[in-house]
Amino acid sequence: MIKYSVQTDIEAALRKLSSIAEAQQFRFATAKALTQTAVDVQKEVRKNMPSRFIIRRQWVINGIMIERATKANLEASVYSRDKFMGLQEFGGQKGPLRNYLAIPTSMVRRTKTDIIAKSDRPGALGDKVSIIDFNGHKWLALKKPRKGANGAKLRLLYLLIPRAQIKKRLGLELDGMRVAKANFATNLQSALEQAMRTAR
Repeated sequence: MIKYSVQTDIEAALRKLSSIAEAQQFRFATAKALTQTAVDVQKEVRKNMPSRFIIRRQWVINGIMIERATKANLEASVYSRDKFMGLQEFGGQKGPLRNYLAIPTSMVRRTKTDIIAKSDRPGALGDKVSIIDFNGHKWLALKKPRKGANGAKLRLLYLLIPRAQIKKRLGLELDGMRVAKANFATNLQSALEQAMRTAR
């Protein structure tokens, strides 16, 4: 899980307040402003993801979550619940779980939403496929080539590589810092005004 937090130091401001009630109202307003700022960041990150990724399922976008601030803990966080998004935020090398990373080719069947069915993923193909060397690379290919007009056609389903370089592109920190700087003061002012209106 990757996480970025928005925090604020209000201790100096609290010392200037004349009563415990005022301090509690200020803490409540600050927590509300931090939470609203986290919501603003969450919306911005989710909005930008389709331009940075090929999104085939909404759950990746929905995985951008927030943790709310409270009066006792003046910290709000925005994070991805999907561990694999860490590489998308920071970049780096992705290694294989076993021997190779399998990169699908256009010969792998896909659904109408361009998703590879579980039955056509490398781990599910079993003895239908074998690893071959072709054109200087290793491939996962069907054992029984598909027949075409000119005879049998080699069906290369997955290119097998030892690792891949992942570029950072999620932008959680960049979006987060930009939106927090732009919105927090306004959110705090609004929360303080509401706290004063509702104070008893």
